[in-house]
Order: sequence, then C-alpha cells, then structure tokens
Amino acid sequence: MQKTLVRARRWRFVWIPVLMVASLGLMAVRAIPATYIERREAAQRVWSEQSLTSYRIVVRALFAGRACAQEIEVHGTRQYVLRDTCNSSWLSFLTVDRLFELGARLEAGPECFPSKQDCVCHRVRVGSIEYDPAYGFPATINWRREMQPNWQHAAYWKHIWEKRELPKCATPVRSLRLEVVSLIPLENHETPSLYHAASPAGGN
Repeated sequence: MQKTLVRARRWRFVWIPVLMVASLGLMAVRAIPATYIERREAAQRVWSEQSLTSYRIVVRALFAGRACAQEIEVHGTRQYVLRDTCNSSWLSFLTVDRLFELGARLEAGPECFPSKQDCVCHRVRVGSIEYDPAYGFPATINWRREMQPNWQHAAYWKHIWEKRELPKCATPVRSLRLEVVSLIPLENHETPSLYHAASPAGGN
C-alpha cells in the first residue's frame, strides 16, 4: 500500500510539470492568429502602423505558366507604373492594398458550379500567405483554384442517379504565385520616376 502511494506521488510530480508545459503551449497556440482572416487583420495592423503613404514596390508573378514582373510607385492615392511585363488587367497595380485584396480571396468559401441550384461541384481556393514580419505586407501569396465534387449537395447524387455517371468536376487548376521582390519607403515629397500615371483598377 505504501509503495503504491509512493508511485502515485512520483507520477504526480511527473505529470504536474508536463501539464504546466502543455497549458503554456496551448496559451501560445491560442495567441498566434490561426485563420486567414485573423492573420490578415493582424498583418494589416502592422502595415497601418508603418504609416507608409509613399513607396516603391517590385512584385514577381507566376500565373498561367508564365512569369512576369511589375514595378509601381505609390504616392498617397496616386499609383505610377514604372514597369509591367504582366499585361493582365486582373493583375494590374499590385500595390500593398491590392496584395491584401488578392490574398483575402483565400478566405472565401466554396462557390457552387454550375449554379447554386445544381451544385454538383464547387470551386475552392487553397494556398498560403507569408507576411513580412517587419512591415506586415503580404510578402508571398500562393493559391490555386480548383474544382471539387460536392458530395454534400443533393444535386450531386441526383446527377449520379439520373445520368449513371459521376459529375465532371475535373478542370485545369488555376494557380497564382506573387512574391514581393522589394519594397522601398519613399519621402512624400519625392517626384515619381514614371513613364505614365494611373488610378487603381479592379480585378477578377
């Protein structure tokens, strides 16, 4: 009986530090933003604290099997294109705000295809974002858009029952990688080194 009590005490002294370490680990994990939205909002706060209204940014893009680059100067609400080999409307004006906007697309839920009523498939975006630890801007964005079977929707099983075949959800994967090569803060009074000026443009 006494030996049993001694063993129990020993195990108690072993488990107490283990539980303390585990609880500290859980607290640390809880303190780290876990979701896309939480990480983006935390990074945007860091970026806002920089109060950078003027900067020059160079972004390298890889999409549709080709690589391109874009160099832009931002002066307040004005954007100046210094170099752009992408020639794509939905990748135009890759400012920090635009990078946050493109990265936020990972937060969107699945989209029904071909329609909400006939939702046999859904489009999803999967990927990752790395934020600059000092300035908070999205340093690297990787995502791909793909089609997946929607087993949870009744239309999927109805399609199989009526047509005796699986829905054709396999489509070419559309991927995108954006990497900030450099971001240089500028003085607000600096004259833009540009060949043409432009205003913000939207994207798909």
